Amino acid sequence: MKKLMVTILLFVFAHSQSIMAQASFWVDIQKNSSITINGTTNLLSFKLSQSGENLLKRSFIINASQIQNKIVLSQNEQIISVRDFNSSNKMALRDFLKLVKADSYPTFAIKLNYFEIEPKGINKDLSKANASIDLTITGKTRQYTIPVTSSHEGELYALKGTEKINIRDFGLKPPVEMMGLIQVNEWINIDFKIICKINANKNTPELSAATH
Repeated sequence: MKKLMVTILLFVFAHSQSIMAQASFWVDIQKNSSITINGTTNLLSFKLSQSGENLLKRSFIINASQIQNKIVLSQNEQIISVRDFNSSNKMALRDFLKLVKADSYPTFAIKLNYFEIEPKGINKDLSKANASIDLTITGKTRQYTIPVTSSHEGELYALKGTEKINIRDFGLKPPVEMMGLIQVNEWINIDFKIICKINANKNTPELSAATH
C-alpha cells in the first residue's frame, strides 16, 4: 500500500507488470498550496490567486486503483470558492467575479479522474504524468488532460501543472470595458501548486475519524 501511495503522489511507476493494486489514503493539503488564474487584455495582463488555506476541502480520503501506468482516483473533487480569489488589480477581480456570475455560481469544482504516468527521466526526484480532470465553471463541466510534475521533500509532496482554457467553453463571453477600449482575451491560464502530506495507514486517528 505504501508503494502505491508514493506512486500516486510522485508518479513513481516501479514496475510494468499488469497487476491491479488498490489503496485508500489520507491527503492533507497545506496552506502554501495555490491556484492562480492568469489572463490578459489588449492593454495589460492580470493575475488572480488564492492560497490553500481558502480551499473548502483540505483534508480528505482518496481511493485509488492502479493498472500498469494508469492510476484511477475516486472521491477527490475539490471545491473552490470564487470570492476567495485575490488580485492587486481590483478592476480585474471585479470583472472576473461578474464574468463567472459569482452570485449565482459561488464555486468552481475540479475533479481529478486519473493519472497516466510517464517513464522517469534523468531526474529521479521529479516525475511526470498526464492528469485527466473535470473542471466545472458556472454549472458547465469540461474535461482536460493536463501535463503535471510531482516531487517530494521529506514528508511533503508537491504537484504542479498548468492548463490553457477558453472561457467560451463554459458559455462565458469575454468582457469589454470603456466602450471597447479594453478587451479581455478569451484564453486564460490556470496554474496550480498543491503541497500535501499523505498517510496510507488506516489506523491513524485522523483517518479512522474521517471514515465514520
